[in-house]
Amino acid sequence: MNVDININPKTLDCDLVFAVANFKTPVDFKNAIAIICMVSGDFSLDPELEVEDLEEIVATAKEKESKNVNFYIGEGGVEADFS
Repeated sequence: MNVDININPKTLDCDLVFAVANFKTPVDFKNAIAIICMVSGDFSLDPELEVEDLEEIVATAKEKESKNVNFYIGEGGVEADFS
């Protein structure tokens, strides 16, 4: 699973960018969730994200013809959007 990880040096918030094309097998979804949970743990957050949830997010990204699913993780929580 390829992921771009960017950390804001001032706020320490983290941006994770997953390419939609990389989600091909169930293992890809599990690996992405593991990465999201590891980074979320740095902020004492539990994203409560299941494989089915991520599958829906990726399906929405495909419908919108987005190339990436972006997760923004910081003190305020976990948010997802598309680019």
